[in-house]
Amino acid sequence: MTDIEIKLIKFLLTSSVYSDNAIMKNLGINEEELAAAYNSLEKNGYLESYKEYEARSPKTGCSSSCCNGGSCSSCNKCSMDSTFDTSKVKVITVKAILEFDNI
Repeated sequence: MTDIEIKLIKFLLTSSVYSDNAIMKNLGINEEELAAAYNSLEKNGYLESYKEYEARSPKTGCSSSCCNGGSCSSCNKCSMDSTFDTSKVKVITVKAILEFDNI
């Protein structure tokens, strides 16, 4: 694991949401370095796409009338509404938390 990847995981563990620009600014890296770090961290199981996260996470708290037809705007308890582009959202995995949360 590279120094950038370690710094990235530690930085992501300090809060819940960061933009790519904020990450690059705080770590002093460029877009290519960030993309390479994301790819490596996903490949090694430290990050996953939101789509992968959502696929393995049960949708709890939804009433039978909520989320019919894929829209969750009425209850906000189910998966993200399909109007949001989550293709670039990265989720920190349990593996990353267990390995880096105490460091």
